[in-house]
Amino acid sequence: MINVLYSGFSYLHEDGLVYDTNRGRVGFESYQMLYTHTPALFWVDEELRYYPAKSVILFTPGHRKYYSSLPGEPYKNDWIRFDTDEEFIESFPVTNVPFSPADPDFVHNLFKLIAWESNAKKDADDPEMLALFKILFAKLSDDSIDLLSSPYHHELTALRRDMMLHPEFDWNVDSMTRRINLGRTRFQTLYKETFGISPIDDVINARVRLAKDINARVRLAKDRLKYTTRSIAEVAEMCGYKSTEHFCRQFAKITGMTPGNFRRYGQQT
Repeated sequence: MINVLYSGFSYLHEDGLVYDTNRGRVGFESYQMLYTHTPALFWVDEELRYYPAKSVILFTPGHRKYYSSLPGEPYKNDWIRFDTDEEFIESFPVTNVPFSPADPDFVHNLFKLIAWESNAKKDADDPEMLALFKILFAKLSDDSIDLLSSPYHHELTALRRDMMLHPEFDWNVDSMTRRINLGRTRFQTLYKETFGISPIDDVINARVRLAKDINARVRLAKDRLKYTTRSIAEVAEMCGYKSTEHFCRQFAKITGMTPGNFRRYGQQT
């Protein structure tokens, strides 16, 4: 049995999106599968992590479903929310963690077919819907197993996690290869096969995202400082900073003045 509750494809959120079942969004008790057309942030292992466009994730029932656009950027995806008791879905090898499918266009087309079929309002035991799900999950199961069994998968994933968390570090191919003990050519080939992007381009993109994120946070902080009476510590927390001291340093670096001085200046203008 597969009961598709909601589905759609190529939906663009021009102003971005934050989806979190812990904050009132529906779907906590159902399966939800996404295919992203844009880079996105997902809540994985108790932290927000960046994943590239053309990623797939299968959320399981009872698991927090959190994903969002990058700060200040649009978000586009395909999605299916459904209930099922099918064994081939319940035993899917990779859940609640995004991964990159080998043939994203094929996956996207299957999402479209499932959305069209679900709009026909057929029964939960619709054989055509079951066949589409079996094709989709067979393809994605093969892709996820290939990914998990690829050489140096865990080492590459750990390296990329550090790169995404600290893009400001002096990353280069030589420092990366020393982490994994691989030759330059072999490392770059494996990295691109695993993540669909070269390591240097990945770092550059992460640095651009970091700069956009910092600027967006500072803009938000300016509004909160000027138009509210919140303390500087509260403003820092509202803008996503865990450390007030770090917030003050970053704010001063961008604006040329401390948050306190900005508040006094802003209130005088």
